[in-house]
Amino acid sequence: MSEFQPLIDQLYREEILRARKMTPQERLRATFEVTDFSLKMMRSSLRQHHPAADEAEILRLGRERIAKVRRMQEWKHYRAAERPA
Repeated sequence: MSEFQPLIDQLYREEILRARKMTPQERLRATFEVTDFSLKMMRSSLRQHHPAADEAEILRLGRERIAKVRRMQEWKHYRAAERPA
């Protein structure tokens, strides 16, 4: 076990407790914010790896990356980390 695991577990518990206090609307808004942030990070990564790509090419590459992750999930090659209870 990592020396950081107790801290990671505590932060995760705090995150769960905060989420339980949120209204459904607040949770939905948070979901959209995380999704938007994730897409921006992916786009930034694609731009770093393909600096000459135009917007259409970045969009195509992003769709390919998302499709690849979905295939990996379907094939059970990738699973999200399980969180502690």
